[in-house]
Amino acid sequence: MTSPRHRRTRPLVLAGALAVVLLVAGTAYWTAVRDDGGETVREAEGPVDHPRRIMLAGDSMTQGANGDRTWRYHLWNHLAPQVEGLDFVGPYTDPATREMILPVPTSGDEAVESPAQDPAEGYEEGGGDGAPADRPGQEPSGPSPGEPQGLEGVVWPGADGDPDTVEYRDPDFDQNHNALWGRTLRDAAASIGEEVRVHRPDVLCVMLGVNDLLWPVTMEEMEHRLRGYVESARTGNPNLRIVIAEALPIALAESDEGFALRVYAYNELVREVAADLSTDTSPVISLDVAGREAWDAAADTYDGTHPNAGGETKIAAAFADALSQGYGIGFGFPRPLAVRPAQG
Repeated sequence: MTSPRHRRTRPLVLAGALAVVLLVAGTAYWTAVRDDGGETVREAEGPVDHPRRIMLAGDSMTQGANGDRTWRYHLWNHLAPQVEGLDFVGPYTDPATREMILPVPTSGDEAVESPAQDPAEGYEEGGGDGAPADRPGQEPSGPSPGEPQGLEGVVWPGADGDPDTVEYRDPDFDQNHNALWGRTLRDAAASIGEEVRVHRPDVLCVMLGVNDLLWPVTMEEMEHRLRGYVESARTGNPNLRIVIAEALPIALAESDEGFALRVYAYNELVREVAADLSTDTSPVISLDVAGREAWDAAADTYDGTHPNAGGETKIAAAFADALSQGYGIGFGFPRPLAVRPAQG
């Protein structure tokens, strides 16, 4: 005859096993979220099912100047109604003041200052003149008082026409970003890992490379910089989704054959490196903004390089489509594009 006590053995064994499992799981969790000093730390996350944190990284085309809306504005106002909890992240919020601006040449005969220093060095948001710190043993890197050379006659897009203030034409968007005027891919690769670790983006959207290409540089070196950038970003988040834009054609390409060839070769490189580095845990998408949006440097910029209202909308539309099609973030940008007028 079977003892009642014996019939109760299996439930008790299962309960004991469950308790052991919970104890082990709890101990593992406590170990994962505590460091040796007892401080709570963030463990590396797995892939995010619903990415919301987006870092827009780049140079002057992404930072924008005083009085611009920037393409970041258009992307935010397109995505915000569709993506719950959308958050643009990054170490900066301001557009560029006149003192930060180093003009990009529009012809091969024009000289331009070499990017010997990362614009992030010495940069303080909301304070001073916004100019990079002076380089030891050289003339100050900021332009002299008055209209900077190469910007005479530029129609500033600011609502008040004053390039000395620091304000957006329309501040109604999340202004956090990771872009600085004059920044090169080489500069950005040195800091992107820490910037990703600190600001924790789920997605990194990148527009860099044009400033590197203004001077003779081998494609082997550009490949090294591009791969280094992606690999460094992944040290901050191994599950990071990435969108890398090809370099937009600027006016200089029409008169400088060497520059035009470097841009062409770099864009081929962007496609190849993106395909090579893309993984299931950290996919990489290359984005041809110019091809998607029929980019015209004369019509879509106000100085041959930097986007006007129409150019801003085109860049935002291209990134919106890439985020939607590649990562399921929001919907594609509505077509035909509604381009805001330059003034008003």
